[in-house]
Amino acid sequence: MNGGSGRTLLKLLRETAMRSPRALAIAEDAGNTTAQALVELVEARLDAYRRGGIGPGCLVGAVAWPAASFTADVFAVLALDAVIVPLPRQMSEWERERNEALAAPTHLAAPLDWPLLPGAGTVVAGRRLIVRKPPGEAPTCGAASAQLTSGTSGNTRVALRQASALMAEAENYRAALDLAPGTVLACPVPLHHAYGFGLAALAAPLAGATTLVTSADRPRMLLRAMEQHDVTLLAGVPPMLRLLAEAATSRPTRRIGYLTAGMPLDPRTAELVGTALGGWIGEVYGTTETGPICVRPPVPWQDARSLGQPLPGVVVGIRPLGDDAEPSADGAADARPGLVVVHSPSAMTGYLYRDRIDTAPVANGFAVGDIARRTPDGLVIVGRLANCVNVGGVKVSPEEIEAVLLEFPTVRSCLVDGVPDELLGQRIRATVTPAGVDLPALQAFCRQRLSASKLPSRFLSIETLQTTATGKVIRQVVVQTDAQLAAQSRVPGAHQAGLVGQDDGLDPVTQLELGQEPCDMGLDGRVAEGEPGGDLGVAQAPGQQPQHVELAGGEVGQLAARQRGR
Repeated sequence: MNGGSGRTLLKLLRETAMRSPRALAIAEDAGNTTAQALVELVEARLDAYRRGGIGPGCLVGAVAWPAASFTADVFAVLALDAVIVPLPRQMSEWERERNEALAAPTHLAAPLDWPLLPGAGTVVAGRRLIVRKPPGEAPTCGAASAQLTSGTSGNTRVALRQASALMAEAENYRAALDLAPGTVLACPVPLHHAYGFGLAALAAPLAGATTLVTSADRPRMLLRAMEQHDVTLLAGVPPMLRLLAEAATSRPTRRIGYLTAGMPLDPRTAELVGTALGGWIGEVYGTTETGPICVRPPVPWQDARSLGQPLPGVVVGIRPLGDDAEPSADGAADARPGLVVVHSPSAMTGYLYRDRIDTAPVANGFAVGDIARRTPDGLVIVGRLANCVNVGGVKVSPEEIEAVLLEFPTVRSCLVDGVPDELLGQRIRATVTPAGVDLPALQAFCRQRLSASKLPSRFLSIETLQTTATGKVIRQVVVQTDAQLAAQSRVPGAHQAGLVGQDDGLDPVTQLELGQEPCDMGLDGRVAEGEPGGDLGVAQAPGQQPQHVELAGGEVGQLAARQRGR
């Protein structure tokens, strides 16, 4: 692909704006932006960034907020044949340093009030442009996006997708969802994630649709905003849709299509969308590395039986789990489950490193990590091979959290996994050794370094973890209960210091659980404030009084607690 594809995206945006210059492109708290105003903002950034030294060989980390400003960054940077690196709206200093170490950006583009690196850089077209390192040290990639991923790849990596792949993704979204002038897309999912990035920052503005960028923190407020803006389509995740259904006191006056992605759609959520919200339900299946694989447009909930067929140009193979079997042909119905392998025009070129681009993971198709089978209706996911924890559609790398845990002075070894949760699919559990680790101090240590969506909701300490002969902690295929983990600890006898009132006669284990820990589901990186809180209990040995620390709460945490109490 040549560098012209980045300029082609801008050309398409201009053509869309010329047809309806006064049409509303983006509505958000920061203000409304028309199609023509968005193009003018892109042009201003394009000129300013060019004068600021951005061009081929540059990687620009762009904070994905405000939405119109971030969207302008995306189109401007791509038009300069540079690489755009979407960054979360909120992150800790530790996460910023880690993200910079992984993506190695030459520049950062951030809001004027960005709290990290305060006062650094210069004001350029309403944005702070901060030079981080000279260009040319990384491979020249042409116009592309470079997104941090921790989903199917285990350790966090940087997926490089060239502008031609982004164009293919935008076109597939447009065609599958019939995006056009008159479409009003509500996007409460974060724009730096592949889902929000491809749909709201690329496909919607190119199609002339209106995007309402809002928060999912307050479901009732989101429902009101959807009514006020005549929303026709909402991009969400299953836990968010359940919260909306729980908060709804009446059906919207018009039928809305609800999209879900990031985690499997369960039948109960599909039913709630149809009954409580009166809407139709659609699904997006894909990864950061591949872009969308299947997009099933919204249908009545009773008809939501599969992910639908692969998108045009996308070839999905089902690689049998047995070593000797042959992969099934694309499109052939096959009841046998196997590993999903994808060839796609919207897939990444490879993983980007400081000195190279690793194309090996996509050379023979990208192995997504999901186990699926084909049906006449389309692809059905039946399981997952990857280690990642799926919290409300946000895939969190256990290795990333384990690296933080191991920085704590008294932690000898650790294991991070996901435990089932009725509302969010999974919650993050951190098990550390030895048994005497100060869990409240460890939790505070993690809170300083991890964003809310990555903070474990359950901490467990035991004397030992099972390891291989080389000392590597064994990650079980089947998630074990706390009692099973404790039973495997090599120190015999004593008791389990579990949740208050429990005494199972097991090995020494201390548990700390965030019973109503606020969880933002990864939707915008913020924790809801001003709501009744839960408490963090440190369970002690029988006869001791539990310690409690009050935490800020939120509607998600309260609903999760109510769900568990049913």
